[in-house]
Amino acid sequence: MRDAPSNSLTAGSHWLWLALLFAMALWFATLGTRRLLNPDEGRYAEIAREMLVSGDWVTPRLNGIKYFEKPPLQYWMTASAYQVLGQNEFAARLWSGLTGFAGILLAWFTGMRLFGRSAGMMAAAVLASSVLYLVIGHTNILDMGLSFCLQLMVCSFLLGQTSAPGSTAERHWMLLAWTGAALAFLSKGLIALILPALTLLAYTAVTREYSAWRRLHIGKGLSLFMLLVLPWLIAVSLANPEFPRFFFLHEQFARFLTDVHDRDGPWWYFLPVFILGALPWTFVALRQFKHSWRLDQHAGMQTRRFLMLWVTVVMVFFSLSHSKLQPYIVPVMPLFALLVGDALTRMPVKTLRMHFLVMGALVALLALTIALIPDSVAGARSVAVVAALRLETAVGLLVAAVTLLLASWLLRRQTQPTTLRTAVIVTGLGTLLGLTVLTQGADALRITRSGYDLSQQIAAHLRPDTRLYSVGSYDQTLPFYLKRRITLVDYRGELDFGLSQQPELAIDTVEAFARIWRNQSDAIAVMSPALYTQLLNQGLPMRFIAQQAKLVAVSKP
Repeated sequence: MRDAPSNSLTAGSHWLWLALLFAMALWFATLGTRRLLNPDEGRYAEIAREMLVSGDWVTPRLNGIKYFEKPPLQYWMTASAYQVLGQNEFAARLWSGLTGFAGILLAWFTGMRLFGRSAGMMAAAVLASSVLYLVIGHTNILDMGLSFCLQLMVCSFLLGQTSAPGSTAERHWMLLAWTGAALAFLSKGLIALILPALTLLAYTAVTREYSAWRRLHIGKGLSLFMLLVLPWLIAVSLANPEFPRFFFLHEQFARFLTDVHDRDGPWWYFLPVFILGALPWTFVALRQFKHSWRLDQHAGMQTRRFLMLWVTVVMVFFSLSHSKLQPYIVPVMPLFALLVGDALTRMPVKTLRMHFLVMGALVALLALTIALIPDSVAGARSVAVVAALRLETAVGLLVAAVTLLLASWLLRRQTQPTTLRTAVIVTGLGTLLGLTVLTQGADALRITRSGYDLSQQIAAHLRPDTRLYSVGSYDQTLPFYLKRRITLVDYRGELDFGLSQQPELAIDTVEAFARIWRNQSDAIAVMSPALYTQLLNQGLPMRFIAQQAKLVAVSKP
């Protein structure tokens, strides 16, 4: 089943290109067909929109307030997409979509160069159809952009280290690795240097192999890194002297060492995330990894061991952190896919066939359960969401189940060396199709997690000089959909630091808001139904105009 490493991306029949085009069409199909969800999608869409509208590409702002939690690369890319494609959901998610699909192509290319043609193709199929990777690749958050930049860095590093020592190829690959590190820093900060440094230290400790350190091209590489990173750091620090302390001490260190963001979790938090997120491939190659580790023991650059250590280091690092969110381990997925693609080339066909058969049966059972379970089990507040999600979820899972069973059938009799590769690619495409259907169904979450419908109702009452208030809460999709800033009342949240620098942009108390409201001639406020009832009972003049989920919109009579 093993073939020689290849420098050709094409190396295959025309159906592979058709499969690639089909995967590309599926990948980008749903980027713009779903409304933005709270809080992350609304936040990052709005920061980029304000950057474009204000013309200030140095200082990120959210709802007009300085927002220094993350570097600007994704904001820049999204604002550029708005400039070309307009301010819409497709443009808002385009950077995640592009970097996600680029990661699939990079896995294909790197797998072929390191492990052979079949391994590269199967690595791409594995990555494209992994649940966590696909979901994050279709969500407007920073983790997919970071994942691709880190993948670019690691893959370039490995390709450089496996090139002839001192060669031009080695130098070019290593400079590309440093470029990936700089882009990763501009995506999410110091993690771009911490994770690769820890992995290389672990690799050296385990293998007693030191040659990689001598081939880092650290002089030219670090100069390139600084050339790409320092201009923005200097510009934003000059414009905002408070930036360096907050960004480096609070966001880069306090976030990891303390539960300042109230996102802590148990040490095993990411284990179920990984097990579920790597489906349907989680268990298929784990039995092969021990053999993969032994294969590298006499190699110069022990590529498989480095990849395994990367997966381990990233998992352990974030498990030790006091800030835990499911997308944090997305950078594990592309390198895990390379390991799986390589391991599949050595897997007994009988074992893989049984895996597909069992997985297909389990997914079919899950689809049937979802199709038949009563809406009422969700509870009264979630019945509408469950009912709306049901069809696409059941259909998507059924498509994936049929695909897995088809792959098992294809492997019933291995008549050609390409049978296993074909079955894996078919599985990848079919699972991608099923997950695409399921992803589109996620638009039902707008009922409770998007302000789009509320914004459309509010827009009918808006005039150019209408003042907007959000009292006691902050729906982060509303500024994007209403295309204007909302004055926050009795709410600080993640905007606490920005508001400490610009206190005039918010109102501290509901009492102060009530006094201002009475003197307004044209204003709209958004608040919870309970607060609306309370203020109405206190005699505050308000006229109900709209409601969605947990929010009510009122205007000044």
